[in-house]
Amino acid sequence: MSARLKNRILCRGVRVPDELKTGRKSGAGPAGGRYLEVNNSVVNAPIYGFSENSPISLEFFDGRYSLGDNGDTCPTNLIEEPSFYTGNTSDGIPMKKIALQHGVNCLATTVCQRCLYWRTGEECYFCGIELSLKHDTTIPSKSPRQLAEVGALAEKEGFNHCTLTTGTSNLRDRGAELLAKSAEALRDNTGMKIHVQLEPVDGEWISLLKESGADTIGVHIESLDARVFGTKCPGKAHQWEKYWETWHDALEVFGDNQVSSYVILGLGEEEEPSKKGIERMCQSGIIPYLVPLRPINGTKLENALPPTPEIMMEYYLYAIDCMKTYGVNPTKNLAGCVRCGACSALVDFYEESHAF
Repeated sequence: MSARLKNRILCRGVRVPDELKTGRKSGAGPAGGRYLEVNNSVVNAPIYGFSENSPISLEFFDGRYSLGDNGDTCPTNLIEEPSFYTGNTSDGIPMKKIALQHGVNCLATTVCQRCLYWRTGEECYFCGIELSLKHDTTIPSKSPRQLAEVGALAEKEGFNHCTLTTGTSNLRDRGAELLAKSAEALRDNTGMKIHVQLEPVDGEWISLLKESGADTIGVHIESLDARVFGTKCPGKAHQWEKYWETWHDALEVFGDNQVSSYVILGLGEEEEPSKKGIERMCQSGIIPYLVPLRPINGTKLENALPPTPEIMMEYYLYAIDCMKTYGVNPTKNLAGCVRCGACSALVDFYEESHAF
């Protein structure tokens, strides 16, 4: 799949038959999608909400699927659900409620499905982390033992890296201790590379996560426009400057190309501060993992729209120029969202830029 097509799918979504509308509709990250494979590249294609008016459709003809887009067609494969989804943990919990497949071979879980900002009415406008509990598609907290059981079974199916994220459960360690215990359990029971995600924390917690088995880390600033960050992420607004400090600490511990941050575009950000922030991140050695807004039903931005493919491509190309200038290489990231790549066309554009 070309980077342009992937970008277009992420921004416009795909119309699919009703029987294919499966998968999680809410959660801590981009939800409401279906994993598709086109020319050995995987995309988490939005299939709900705004996607119902997409010019791109998934069609079945002559025994196979293809994407149709304004008269053009492209052969497509559906990523099938893994076998471990049908199993239960030793304490009787469906494994699908413990961890999920992301992309092709990435295992992902939210180890703590609750976030204290939902208690104070300061939740991030785009996040549906606690909606999954309302829909009974997960459990509030996953134990290290449960994750080890699911991870060991998933590894037998070819999963080779995982993402551990969390809601902000407390202000002491912001979930780092639970992430560390989870990473340790996966390290001791699987050979998968491990990615962890959390809010900015002090350096001691960063070191603990590395010592516990994490290979990469994501500290997600969400928006590089301070005004938008303050309004759309009210609970985390006081952490603005702490991000840069934590990124520095994380680079010291995890090394080059192993520290990243989600940057969501489509939140109302201005171009100048966003691009300045991207350059500053790259100059600091951080991978700016750009993603278009994925509106989730039930959140404060459920009726918003993603940016256009043209706007996203402009940001992607700008970020790639910055990464090249400062020597940041996302293809060397070992685990998690950047390696999976299903929710962003950043790595696809980066690889295409190096093909000429």
